[in-house]
Amino acid sequence: MRRYMAEPTPPHTRFRGAMPGWDNTARRQDNNLSHHYATPGAFQAWLEAMFAETRRQNFGDERLVFINAWNEWAEGAHLEPDQRFGHGWLEAVKNAADADLLDKP
Repeated sequence: MRRYMAEPTPPHTRFRGAMPGWDNTARRQDNNLSHHYATPGAFQAWLEAMFAETRRQNFGDERLVFINAWNEWAEGAHLEPDQRFGHGWLEAVKNAADADLLDKP
């Protein structure tokens, strides 16, 4: 997340995206990408940083942030409640959005 957020601002409009977690080991055993330490708290922090950056850099209808995904269970990118975190992923989105609304000028 830190590396992603540290990328320089491009000269064009950038739409940020986040995912609660990711693990494609089953499909790409030799060249996989996985977020072993993904938690709702880390996801919320990532969203809060993206919301703030989007507010600074984008205007009007270009203030969009994308989340992957609602139910990508095979790759570990799901917002739906699960046994490990319950509603934690959804609560992280709500908490980040609520914090962003409080910071609005």
